[in-house]
Order: sequence, then structure tokens, then C-alpha cells
Amino acid sequence: MGASKLQRHALTYFGTAGVLATIATGALALAHVWVFNQTRQFDVALLSLTLASFAASQALLTTAVALYVATRRAYIPPPMPPLPKAETAALIPAYREEGRIGQVVREAKKYVDVVIVVDDGSDDGTASEAEEAGAVVIKHPHNMGYGAAVKTLLHAALKAGVKYAVLLDGDGQHDPRDISKFIKALESADLAVGDRFGLSRVPTHKKIGISIIRAVHRALGVKVRDPENGYRAFTRRAIEALLPHLDEVWMGISSQTVYMANRLGLRVASVPTEVRYREAEPSESPIWHGLSVIWTIIWTWLTERPLRTMAIGAAALAASLATAAYVAAIFNATRYIRLTYTALSIVLEVMAVVLIAVAATAYATRRR
Repeated sequence: MGASKLQRHALTYFGTAGVLATIATGALALAHVWVFNQTRQFDVALLSLTLASFAASQALLTTAVALYVATRRAYIPPPMPPLPKAETAALIPAYREEGRIGQVVREAKKYVDVVIVVDDGSDDGTASEAEEAGAVVIKHPHNMGYGAAVKTLLHAALKAGVKYAVLLDGDGQHDPRDISKFIKALESADLAVGDRFGLSRVPTHKKIGISIIRAVHRALGVKVRDPENGYRAFTRRAIEALLPHLDEVWMGISSQTVYMANRLGLRVASVPTEVRYREAEPSESPIWHGLSVIWTIIWTWLTERPLRTMAIGAAALAASLATAAYVAAIFNATRYIRLTYTALSIVLEVMAVVLIAVAATAYATRRR
């Protein structure tokens, strides 16, 4: 049985809804305070709606944290088949790629010692086609997600003793002839990430989405031109350093890998490569995909240093209490409630509670 969209995008759905509910709470609080200042009476309906929105915002955001942690920590590497010792490997995650995966494997074999394919719970002939083409195939019991397949492949690469591993898609979008370019780049880098811009005809919506994701990365100090490109290569040192820090099991793992490589001080290079887009419709909305990746980046930043996040949460809580005290003091003196400070106090409180919950969760579940 495959994972549901809720499992894939728990943080995206509940987190986005929680942020919107927080904004709505602030707006409702402003409206309620304005009505009170005009009439000198509390609007019971508006007050009830504000409190309901306040409760919903906290419930949604804390649910997002709980579900995200539960789904990500459910990943367990599957049993590995016998793997030949190799210096170079092509790693291919595949899901329902019958009719395409065989050609990709045959081409990739020309440039590496071994091709390893993870069949992520396909219900077609993906696994058998890959095996017939000469790949070592590892099967997931069900559709666990692209990120889970990538992590399984990285574990397999370590078991095979590889020096260099190249990750590429199984649908033919990535040209296996570029494998040698990626391996060459690893002579002076730990991680080589494909750069589709310049050699590919990138659809407009993808250009916009990648630009937004790149801007988020750069705001956090990561300068990679195409952080979402799945065509990339790793040294053994990079795999060993990154694996303990990768908890994403869906599409966000590409950005999470780039972010963590930067944080761990790994050398990152860009490799010009072509992405050959298929005309088939994407399996999910580009908007939800983009939001999912952005939430993954935010989550990774918040959880990599739990004490920092806890400090930010504590500061937000202190600011909320101080703002609420100021609003109370002004009310006692003037009998009017300050609109902006009231809304700010509420938003800060919601943010503080969630940040403290994220920090506590990250600290309690971190791998030691």
C-alpha cells in the first residue's frame, strides 16, 4: 500500500493551514479590538471566532510537527541483496518506470562499475526490466517516497564500498552520458549537483518554482544555482557525512541534501547538464511540490540546532508577554485596546509555542 498525499505532505498541508490560521487570527483580533474601541462592547460572535481561529492555528501547527516527525522517522532501510564491490556506481530511484528504466540502466552501465536501482513499490514490471538490463535491484515493500529511495541507494553505495556514486532518474530525463562529467567533478568536490539552466528548455512554471527555492536557500547562505536538480554525484565522504542528517522521504530531499552539504562544510560543484522533460502531466501540483520543498528547508534549518530554535521561541514568548502587558497597561490608562500590539502579541504567542515544540521534538529525537 502506497503512502497517501497526507503522509507525503503532512508538514505542507497542516503547516500552511496553520500559518494561514495564524494570519486570520491576527486579522480577527484587529477587527474585534476595533469594534470594541468603537462601541465599548465585546462582540461575542467575533470574539468566539477569534478564539476558535487561535486554537485552530496552534492545533494545525503542532499537528504538522507531530505528523512530519512520525512519517519521516518511519523509514527503515530495507534488507540489502548481495552487492558487488565497486569503485563507481549509478544510483537510480524508480517508481512505475516500465518501458524506460531498462534503457537508462543499459546506458549507465557503460560509465560505472555497477548500477543499483531501488524499485519504490512499483506495481508494474520496473524491477524485472531493470534486472534484465543488468542492474542490482532493491525493492521497497510499498511506495515509500523518492527521498526514501535515495536514502536506500546511499546506504547501498556504502555497502558496495564505492568511491563515487552518481544519482540519476529512471525515466530518461537525465542523460547517462553525463555520468563521466559528474565523476570528473568529484576530483575537486564532495558533491556535484546538476545545473539544467543553459542546456535545457525549462518550463516557465519550473523556472519560477526553482527561482523561489533558490532564493530561500540563498537567504540561508546556500549558493547553488539548481538545488532541485536530482542529477548529482557523491564521494564516499559526502555520503557518510550526509546520511545521518537526511530525514526527508519525499521530494524535499534534494534541497535538504544541498543545504546540509553546505552546513557540513562539504565542497559543492555544479555540472552543466540537460534535463529532457516528458510531456506527461506531473503526478502532483507544482504549487504543493514547491511548498513541500520550502517547508523541508525551513524544517531542516529549525531542527539542525534545536537550542537556537528554542532560544528564538523563548524570545518570541517573552516578547508576546511583554506586548500583552503593554496592551493591558494602555487599556487601564485609557480604556482603549491597542489594535496592532494586540494582534502582534497573539501571533508571537503562536509562533513561540510552535518553535518551542519543534525544538523540543528535534532535541528529543536527534540521533546521537
